[in-house]
Amino acid sequence: MSTEPPSYRAVLRTEHIARAFLPSIIGRLSLSTSGLALVLLLERATGSFAIAGAVTATLGIANVVVTPWRARLIDRRGQALVLTSLGLLHASSLVALGLAPHAGLPILLCLSVIAGASSPPFAASMRVLWSAALPPGGLRVRGLSLDAVAGEVTFAVGPLVAALLAVIIDPLAALLLSAGCVLAGAALFVSSPLSRRQRGSRAVERAEPVGLSPLRSRGFPPMVLAMVVPGLVLGIVEIAAPALAVTESNTVLAGVLLALFAGASAVSGLLYGRVHVRPAVERQLIVLSLALLAVLAVTGLVGGSIAALIGFTLGGLCLAPVLIVGYLAADSRTDPRVRTEANGWIDTAVNLGAALGAAVFGALADTAGPGHALAISTIIGVVVIALCAPFLLRSRNTRS
Repeated sequence: MSTEPPSYRAVLRTEHIARAFLPSIIGRLSLSTSGLALVLLLERATGSFAIAGAVTATLGIANVVVTPWRARLIDRRGQALVLTSLGLLHASSLVALGLAPHAGLPILLCLSVIAGASSPPFAASMRVLWSAALPPGGLRVRGLSLDAVAGEVTFAVGPLVAALLAVIIDPLAALLLSAGCVLAGAALFVSSPLSRRQRGSRAVERAEPVGLSPLRSRGFPPMVLAMVVPGLVLGIVEIAAPALAVTESNTVLAGVLLALFAGASAVSGLLYGRVHVRPAVERQLIVLSLALLAVLAVTGLVGGSIAALIGFTLGGLCLAPVLIVGYLAADSRTDPRVRTEANGWIDTAVNLGAALGAAVFGALADTAGPGHALAISTIIGVVVIALCAPFLLRSRNTRS
């Protein structure tokens, strides 16, 4: 029997996969456009980046805090009901923010809390469908690789689309596009046969016990904590790119660095799905995370635009495989009945890491300079991996 991994075309030809995957991309495009659209709209209306930043930060925090419980609700009640309700509420709150940018800060903050808390978890829900539709092994790894690449592409394209609409038409147009995408994405996603089959644990046999919480699954909590590291890197890179560009007196460099980072990550995600990696996901996570941190540290210490171009490219090559490993852990290390919640915890860890990385780098950049700040910031990631490694390896050895 051939051990050649199946093609990506074979994955997308799997029955009903495309009917769910494409709408999930539309939904994720909404999430990647709304942030910049809100900032541009509120800054124009209020003349204050502080207000714009406070509103978008509140939205992001509410999204992160509610993620596990939102995912748990989907596991219990099913995708159709919960995603439809969340899509309607999220779109309505975005429209309300767009139509009332001059409202007082308390009202804007309340609306942003509603928008963040109701943000539909398209990525986590889609990863559940990959697991449901594809058998374990190469086919499922390839599906999750496609998912990681889709995330990279949407978060690279989304802000660009929002910026273009804001310049050509109006920032409100960008926010309305975001609301439209979340409505269309949710409606099309839950209409797919694969999503309709995810009816939730309460719709299955009533006598069957509720699935074991992901955080009580052996080896999963340290995996969640370790996934803070790729998020940390994302937050650092987002601020480091413009900071390095200012240092080099080359504004264009910021866009080039971020494009190289995202592009390399997308390429590595596709390549990862094509190879058969033997080591357990725990060991892969440790090695890939340390490689990612080492690349960024060396980039910062060497300094200069050439080092930044090379370092951001190499760092991007490490990023997508780390994310895919986290998705595989949520898929294989937890009870199938709570996989949406498991994926939600992975996303929460990444998002928290991104917030921490941006805050730490920003605090260090003014005093230490962007290069040294980049190197010093990675120490947090090394500490996290050092704390998690014994538990990750122990859980791996227990399964061996």
